[in-house]
Amino acid sequence: MRRLPILLLFFLSGLSALIYQVSWVRQATLVFGVSVYAYSVVLAAFMGGTALGSAWMARRADRPGYGLSVYAVLQIGIALSGALIPFALPGLMPLYASIARSLPADSWLLMVVRSLFSALLLIPPTFLMGATLPVMARAVARRAGGVGSAVGQLYAAETLGAAIGCGLAGLFLLRILGTQQTVFVAVGINLLAAAGAWWVSPRWQVEGGKSQVAGRKSPVPNPQSPISNPQSLLLAAYTLSGFVALGYEVVWARILAVFTLDAVFSFSIMLSTYLLGLTLGGWIGAGWMRRRRARLADFAGLQMALGLAGLTTLFIFSRFSDFALEDVFGVYSVNNLILYEYLLGFLALILPTTLLGLLFPVVVSLYTGEEAGAVGRQVGRISAWNTGGAILGSLAVGFWLIPWLGLQATLIALGLVNLLIGGGAFWLAGMGRRNWWLIPAASGLVALLLILARPSSLYLGFRQGPSEHMIYYGEGVGSTVAVFEVPENNFKVSFVNGRIEVPTDEISMRAFRMLGHLPALLKPDAQRALMLSFGNGIATGSLDTHAIPAIDAVDLSAEQIKAAELYWEENYNVLRSPRLQLHVEDGRNFLLQTPHRYDIITTDATHPSNTSSWALFTREFYESVADRMTPDGVFVQWMPFHSLLESDYKIILRTFAVVFPNATLWYTGGSHTLLVATPQPISEADLARMMRMVEQNPIALRDLERASFVRAYLAMETATLHAYTGDGPLSTDDDAFFLPFADDVEQIRQQVIAAQSAR
Repeated sequence: MRRLPILLLFFLSGLSALIYQVSWVRQATLVFGVSVYAYSVVLAAFMGGTALGSAWMARRADRPGYGLSVYAVLQIGIALSGALIPFALPGLMPLYASIARSLPADSWLLMVVRSLFSALLLIPPTFLMGATLPVMARAVARRAGGVGSAVGQLYAAETLGAAIGCGLAGLFLLRILGTQQTVFVAVGINLLAAAGAWWVSPRWQVEGGKSQVAGRKSPVPNPQSPISNPQSLLLAAYTLSGFVALGYEVVWARILAVFTLDAVFSFSIMLSTYLLGLTLGGWIGAGWMRRRRARLADFAGLQMALGLAGLTTLFIFSRFSDFALEDVFGVYSVNNLILYEYLLGFLALILPTTLLGLLFPVVVSLYTGEEAGAVGRQVGRISAWNTGGAILGSLAVGFWLIPWLGLQATLIALGLVNLLIGGGAFWLAGMGRRNWWLIPAASGLVALLLILARPSSLYLGFRQGPSEHMIYYGEGVGSTVAVFEVPENNFKVSFVNGRIEVPTDEISMRAFRMLGHLPALLKPDAQRALMLSFGNGIATGSLDTHAIPAIDAVDLSAEQIKAAELYWEENYNVLRSPRLQLHVEDGRNFLLQTPHRYDIITTDATHPSNTSSWALFTREFYESVADRMTPDGVFVQWMPFHSLLESDYKIILRTFAVVFPNATLWYTGGSHTLLVATPQPISEADLARMMRMVEQNPIALRDLERASFVRAYLAMETATLHAYTGDGPLSTDDDAFFLPFADDVEQIRQQVIAAQSAR
């Protein structure tokens, strides 16, 4: 196969690009915040750079001399600019924090600042990445009549590399090497691709020159068509198709999060599954274009099929509760969990993503007319406009359509857009034919039946389906929240993206109450407190029962805050407290932008193995907390030990104790511990004073049951905690990666209980 060297080079391009993307997004969101808004801005900057690069190179790729040597230069440029980002990000953090603190709280200008900083960092290397496609398209499409097939193969090779790179980075490289070293792996791949291009270039030019033969001519335009410029219309349709494609990705990612563990690797699994479907479609399309010429009816049919496939995913998702991990693989393990999440992604996405992959070679064939003369310019233009549509689709769907319509209705709307694109294309393709409307009409009828028969959307809040006990359901930008209540058992529970949060069982309530009361007992003269991860407000409500003049509370999910209204008894109606100021933001970014210093800071983040919560268990986070505390302030963090290796549990405890030398560990039962940082060691006199305060506070006494429990919950004093964790690695932004094991729960519990009893 003559093109094999070129395909291998472009495979390396895709491999490095997704390793960069996973690594850069992880790093950049730590600086600009891990909220959905910040994450989307970073991705938009990444894709925007790619679109600009494709558009810029589209004007140049067909010039003499723009061959593999230019590709090699681009790869070197990507390597150099990519290698600088891990060093540039920390350098920009002080400037970003300074600007953020000068802006009003929750100001929209902060989004502008994030966008500018993201563009400053990510557009240079992504611009060069986008420029590689037109150059390589020019290199492979040397023969008229084989353009669609050649560029389709190129697209499939790059997408396969991207899928593998995404999986490698998300599952292995970040965990084994850390973020910075993972970036350097991508740099090495770029340099390898550059060296390969220099080596292949002379031979390819000779062979390429020999292979240029006359091919089939461009198709004759339909004389009855009222469209004077069908290329522009096709470009507009493919741009809208890009909007829909990334809209699908946003919705599918949100829905899949309900059925997966949403662990640190879950998003990479979803994205790599999506890319594998595009790869399969690209290869099928390349083979298809090798045997026949693309027609506008092919594009129309693919759009129709894609719309119906998108609607069908609603039914596939609704059956996922029948595929429990234990039913499929028998035994819970991280390896089985990874395979299980790949299985779910494959079942849901393989058909629509294959159709998406098929579109590219078909569009290339139609747009170029299978003539190779200006293929670099034309492929660059196609890529740029499609990527531009994709950027708008990801932002519009994530920030507007999902909050407005909900997940299921948004997916239906996207499917209908595909059907409209296909219907319009069929009309143009069938101009002058009597029965051109039959396929669009049949597709529309099938779509109508699918919409009418769609399952209830409530399974998206709780994977087992709707229940008579559901009292709230809300879908927002980043989370789907459902609240259930069983009045006869005096029990409530929330499900956030399918996972249990805020259950009101006795053991959980004990931890929530202690998380709120303990810092106030340790710091009775506190003037300002900060609660990171407000949740449904139970800990904040307990904190608010103490005489603290001002409390800031932060949570990523506006739907969680709305659901807190239903927990008014448990959270003491804290949403009505005049002392409470709520902020929809992530904790790290709030710490960067707040001008205040706090006497009390508490965090009630979700499990460390979750997609973004790991960022609240690193040395850099603890240092940012210390920076926002008053000199005699108190910090309390909920620290679970279920689904966590004891070695990872110790790493987090050790890291906390390094930043806060007077750290102590408290145990309230179940798998709930609290890490506590105080300015001075906690003495017996402090414990006695705290117990007297509980006895004098009727609410605290009722919540904690007995004043003596304050002393009883203290499990490890500073010296004991240091002895338990020992020497070893720390958790940092660069290498924090906590796998969701379930092996060591009892082992950790016994260690903690033994230390508690020894006191």
